Amino acid sequence: MGQISLQTCDRVHELVSAWLDGELSELEGVRLQAHLAVCAGCRTYAAGATEAARLVRDTPLEELKVPILLPGRRPAVARKMQAVAAAAVVVATVGLSAALGTLSLSSSSRAPARSSAQPAKLRFPEQELRMLERASQARSNLVIHSRIAL
Repeated sequence: MGQISLQTCDRVHELVSAWLDGELSELEGVRLQAHLAVCAGCRTYAAGATEAARLVRDTPLEELKVPILLPGRRPAVARKMQAVAAAAVVVATVGLSAALGTLSLSSSSRAPARSSAQPAKLRFPEQELRMLERASQARSNLVIHSRIAL
């Protein structure tokens, strides 16, 4: 007879495993036996797998002296929370960067040009309050515009 393809033999190896577990249909069982009748390599594989399965099934179970503890679902929840927290930090950073960029653009267009050698001085608390109100309004406008864009 001609050579049997490796793909066929790979498929037979899967069928041998299913056959050992009693999961093959009658038709698949007949096909498996027909292939094993003509392929010495697969017959050797099936004999080895049959012996290994017999040894595993006949070996008595051992009682464990140390309990095996499986991790609970908390680590998975913690990983999700870490991912959410990281995303929130990124969003906050981008939002603050955009707000500060908007504030610097809007304040530079309204205020007269100052000498770069002299920093701006706040002499009155009312001036600071007005600046905070402008910053708050600019941030609110940014939030409104970003919601509209979405």
